[in-house]
Amino acid sequence: MKLTRDDLRAIPEGETKTFALPDARACDSGKALAYQFQNLLGCKFSIRTDYSAKTLTITHKAL
Repeated sequence: MKLTRDDLRAIPEGETKTFALPDARACDSGKALAYQFQNLLGCKFSIRTDYSAKTLTITHKAL
């Protein structure tokens, strides 16, 4: 699995979602995607990375 733009669009404002990813590289790629894509969406994402569990936890925050 990898994080996609559709995954980010599907997070409602004020909600948090955790994504299980295959490895640390996928976590870094997903984090970079989210930080870049927030500018296109006009929103703000808060992201926590757990490299041991290979997860990204993303919160869609209001501007």
